[in-house]
Amino acid sequence: MDPISILVDIVILIIILILRALYTNWLATKLKWESSFRRGFLVNLVWIIFLVVINLLIIFIAPPLFIGLSLTMNEITFIYIIIGFLIFIINVIIGIFIVHSFYEKEYWGSSVVTIIVVISERVIMLIIFISIFFFFRVIFTEGFYLFTPF
Repeated sequence: MDPISILVDIVILIIILILRALYTNWLATKLKWESSFRRGFLVNLVWIIFLVVINLLIIFIAPPLFIGLSLTMNEITFIYIIIGFLIFIINVIIGIFIVHSFYEKEYWGSSVVTIIVVISERVIMLIIFISIFFFFRVIFTEGFYLFTPF
């Protein structure tokens, strides 16, 4: 992985973090929760740190495991699809607990905010993926997936 790709990935991560913080703050304000940009930023910083750690574990554990099991590319692709789905669910669960602990609200309200943030983020990521490919004809690096939550 070249340094420019890593730098682009980190810049995108920071942009995602700031956008998520603004969006979380806006949602909390709409729900009449006590909110500030700082709180929204801290919620999303903790949330993204958890996801990056999980992604790092998968990146370092999965490939040697797949090699040891002598899996085919189709099997590996299928396993990564399942892992992506599981990480999506873990993302929502972690988000619910983090939003609940920072905003001190009931789990139902925390789950609504979390699900809205996660789905919105997926839509924004899809737009970013398509835009980068359309304008730069670049397929994403491993680092992009490392620094952007599933």
